[in-house]
Amino acid sequence: MRSTPRKSNAVRTNSTAAKSDHAPGGRCSASVWALAGFLLLAVAGTACDKGSSIGAPPSGAQAVAGSERTVSQTALIQKGGLCDENRTVSAPDPDSAEWVIWRLYELALAEDNALNFQAFVQLFPSSRNARDLKEQYWGRVRQNVHKYASVKPGKPDYIVCRSIAVDDGRKYFIVSANPRQTPPPIIVGESEGRKKIIFLTPF
Repeated sequence: MRSTPRKSNAVRTNSTAAKSDHAPGGRCSASVWALAGFLLLAVAGTACDKGSSIGAPPSGAQAVAGSERTVSQTALIQKGGLCDENRTVSAPDPDSAEWVIWRLYELALAEDNALNFQAFVQLFPSSRNARDLKEQYWGRVRQNVHKYASVKPGKPDYIVCRSIAVDDGRKYFIVSANPRQTPPPIIVGESEGRKKIIFLTPF
């Protein structure tokens, strides 16, 4: 009578154990999933620490720069420009460019007659057409002179907001009585041996 050797049972047992170590869902697979989870948590933590730039509040430097721009824009509206001179002109030297502007306002405040208009024309280069000056400038300057000759009522005194040197003379920006109006430029330069109005904004 034969008996079944017990050795074969041991072999089968060992084989089953070996298969279980390599089966899906075993110890190796669990280790891989644990490592992946750790890496995901690390990446998420880094992102939270850095934050997002979209919709984030501005940095201190950005806030200061924005504030300076706002102040400059407000000053531009309220003062009609950033006036670094803010200088009153009253009875200037007749040979100066500022006298030409002062005389312009003096004539604009005077009576509307042929004599004053001819004096007005003399403030411009002779190449300027008198008819054009009459139609486009004389009436408008007279209408708006009170905005700029605003130091004393009825007087041609005015305030220089700022002035800069340009190729054809010097450009003056005159303070307006309207705080919301940008100073209009007037350029006075040499023409025919005398100072003349080269450019004028009559508004």
